Amino acid sequence: MKEIHADVNQFPSLTWNFLNINRTHLDCAAEAEAEPDIKAVPGGIELTRSFEPCAVQTGLGAEFDARLDGVIGELRISPRMFTVSQDAQCAPLKIEFSVSGNSVSDIVISARKNSRSTFLFVYRSLPELSGTFCFGSRIRVQAEEHAAVHIVTVNLLGEHAVHFNSIGAQCADGAAAEVTELELGGMQNFSGTFIELAGYGSRFAGRASYVVRNSSFLDMNQAVIHSGKNSQSRFSVDGVLAGSARKTWRGTIDFKTGCSGSSGDEQEEVLLLSPDVENKSLPVILCGEEAVEGRHGCSAGKVGLKELFYMQSRGADEQTVRRLLSRAKVEKSARFIPDESLAEEVRGFAERLV
Repeated sequence: MKEIHADVNQFPSLTWNFLNINRTHLDCAAEAEAEPDIKAVPGGIELTRSFEPCAVQTGLGAEFDARLDGVIGELRISPRMFTVSQDAQCAPLKIEFSVSGNSVSDIVISARKNSRSTFLFVYRSLPELSGTFCFGSRIRVQAEEHAAVHIVTVNLLGEHAVHFNSIGAQCADGAAAEVTELELGGMQNFSGTFIELAGYGSRFAGRASYVVRNSSFLDMNQAVIHSGKNSQSRFSVDGVLAGSARKTWRGTIDFKTGCSGSSGDEQEEVLLLSPDVENKSLPVILCGEEAVEGRHGCSAGKVGLKELFYMQSRGADEQTVRRLLSRAKVEKSARFIPDESLAEEVRGFAERLV
């Protein structure tokens, strides 16, 4: 068994330490590589195993990436590399994990020029797993000129899971990265997304939905680095907190010197279903360039009395109202899943949580 101990989700512009929001700490273990179920690889995508180094940083941070590299080296795991051919227009590729114990997955996606591809990662745990276990995934994307890659991750793990999901992407001129993330299962969840918009006119579109309940917690970090001119980013997060759940979200848009003409937008909306939840949100814009446009914001609140009265007057009890509003939060991301059976599974899983 190989242990992973690392400070993760380091905030790039540190604030007061007593707020306990600058970073968090990940403690977990890995014993083997997680074996995915891939029904068929669509035309235009080639799957190989590679030991070649990948320079793409992921959202949980450089310290995490270095530690995970050491662990997968000790376990003799070679990353799975998906190469998308130049000019290929690929059907969505579904990659499903049925987790049976402490395991990790390492994925590299190389999207050649002018290609279009979608990758769906689904994480489930076997029902007989009753004790605490860890499952982690790292996904790194290299998008060449005018390539477009959509990454979808769906966490449907059991309630005893410690889970980390770390995503990183580098975008060349005209390239587009898209991330859709649903964090619904698990006991301790660590999520990070790091996007480098290095190319002229490169783009990022992202959205995430989560439901955290009981005494579980979720720690999220999204960072977009604008260094290419006329680059664009937009990211939205929608979530539900219930019971005594805890959640931290850090969102950063970083306009580097020279990225003139760029724009970025990050927003979070949180529904609080209990007075005992703990919610921390930190949306930040860092600016080293004048000719840019940035927007950020966050809102958090409970079910309003007017909304509750309106829906009760139409026959919905309070529990039904809570479920409807929670489903609406999840639906904001689920509608971007290009697999209707998986989208319905997500909706059903979310409804059982609240």
